Amino acid sequence: MDKRRIASLAVSAVLLGTGAAVVGPAAQASASPKCHVWEKNTTRFSGWCDGRGPASYRATITCRHGGEHQGAWHWLGDRRGSTAWCEKNDRLAGKWQFLSA
Repeated sequence: MDKRRIASLAVSAVLLGTGAAVVGPAAQASASPKCHVWEKNTTRFSGWCDGRGPASYRATITCRHGGEHQGAWHWLGDRRGSTAWCEKNDRLAGKWQFLSA
């Protein structure tokens, strides 16, 4: 694993769908990206986050029986968005969020 990837992982932040962020100490010096939610219900969560690469984001959802599911990684600012969902008949257990690395 190269040093840039290790540094990127060290400043990972958890971005909530509201745009608020909980960040680690190394990431607090820079502004957290604002995230925009397209869909948020009991089985799906999707949206995109402002910013520029090389940092990236993805949607995550925690399902009652299936655990945590993640959407695709995209560069910050990529409006294609990321979607995470629970399997059929497996409803949300408790959280929707964006992860950033």
